[in-house]
Amino acid sequence: MTTYRIKRSAFILPGLIWAAGLLLIIYYAPKTVYLNGMVALGFLLLCAATFLALFVLAREYDKTDKPWPAIIDSLFPHFPVIEDKTDQMRQLTGFRQSYSDFLAGRQEDENSALQDFTTQLMWHSISLQKKRLMKHHLTMEMVSERRDYSRKGGFIRESKYFDGRYRVKDIYEEISALRTFRQGGKIIGQVRDKETAHYVLLSAKQTGAGRIICPNCGSTTTRENLINGCDYCGTRFSVEDMENKVDSFGLRRDFRTGISKRDAVKEVMMPWVTLITLLPLVYFSLIGAIVYMPGESILIRLIAGILAMVLLGLLAWCLKYIVLTLLLPVLLLISRLSERFDSHLIYDHKEEAAREKEMAARVRQEDPLFSIQSFFGGIQNKLAAIHYAEFPEEINAFSEGDLSSFLGAYKDVIDVDILKMTMDAYEADQALQRAAVSAKLRLLALKGNKIREREEAVRLTMVKDARCKTQAVCGPSVLKCSSCGASLSLMEGKTCAYCGTKMNLKLYDWVIEDYERV
Repeated sequence: MTTYRIKRSAFILPGLIWAAGLLLIIYYAPKTVYLNGMVALGFLLLCAATFLALFVLAREYDKTDKPWPAIIDSLFPHFPVIEDKTDQMRQLTGFRQSYSDFLAGRQEDENSALQDFTTQLMWHSISLQKKRLMKHHLTMEMVSERRDYSRKGGFIRESKYFDGRYRVKDIYEEISALRTFRQGGKIIGQVRDKETAHYVLLSAKQTGAGRIICPNCGSTTTRENLINGCDYCGTRFSVEDMENKVDSFGLRRDFRTGISKRDAVKEVMMPWVTLITLLPLVYFSLIGAIVYMPGESILIRLIAGILAMVLLGLLAWCLKYIVLTLLLPVLLLISRLSERFDSHLIYDHKEEAAREKEMAARVRQEDPLFSIQSFFGGIQNKLAAIHYAEFPEEINAFSEGDLSSFLGAYKDVIDVDILKMTMDAYEADQALQRAAVSAKLRLLALKGNKIREREEAVRLTMVKDARCKTQAVCGPSVLKCSSCGASLSLMEGKTCAYCGTKMNLKLYDWVIEDYERV
């Protein structure tokens, strides 16, 4: 982490509030032997300034790599930033940075650094998002850092398996991220995510040690340079020759991280109750003795104040249990409501992974090399095409039916975060394969000059020709238009961009038979 020095200027506001409270007490206390409203306000300001100063101190220390003072560590949950220590950590950090640079306009679309980290489908989905952002003259920057929320070294959790076609890494990384949307250089919205980043990394058999030959013109270049077509002849084709490429990325909540954070909050409840109970009595006893005993010497007043502070402090120590007992029902209610409000974002990914493996095994009875992660990556690309579409031919690019009625609902969507995706059913006959899919989405939309968040649940019925099986070869493959011979990309749908001929996409890929918002 870059060395950061604590800003003394951050304590100016707490200091001014504290001084104002003390002045109110000094000015109004001698006017009456009773505790009047202005004196009470003065004591209230003293306490508020102290709490604010502690909060500022914790925030400033959180920006440094210094160990926290004991009092701050006992009052605030501390989730330290974790630096890159392994190649995988560096890869995840590099992806997040290149993702941010690409959507912030700091990278060109062609041969961007983002292509070094992603699969072809993932890059295409992000490109569609950038196109929508540019339409609204927007940029999005994501500042992120890895955090240890579990405080037990579990800041990266990984499971590995072979899904019949790809070697899959399913990774959950504890993270703090801030997405900032700008329009004309002006910030119009920010979205904070403080739990988990989810990645799916795919690896396939590499046929050329990182170098790929264009099957049309024969030029040799890197896999990353061919994601959007050959730089020399423009031929477009599918490239699946890859090693640890990001096929899915999302910021979401996770049951395990959520529990760790709630446990950390519970640990600081008792110190806070103690401080809230103790601080007002300490201030009142110490300062009150000085201002309410004007006839005594300063030494007598100090001794009286210290004695009163000790006695009232002991009383506060006993009262904290009563206060905690009174607050406990309220805190439990708030916790319950918070869990209920966020239940759509918190889930057990182990249960989800088990369901994925079960459905993948069922599909592989018909299609032995079927990859459920590749299947989900294709649907993610299709959902991006639907939500970022501008015209009927774009929104219908992967659909058997007409989805143009959704254009109005999605015209202002600028970010699609897939919270959860499941295959609910699969069947096959002699003509078609059919799969039912459910997805939970978090959409960010531009409303006026504000960023608004909403949720969406969709159900899709996907169909594919029964003869269309997953191929074992992971090198480049070209699809030609039957009418004009131009090279086609399955990522761009069923219509040839050159002559307008529509192909039967079901012969090559999954297409949407039915799309429903629920």
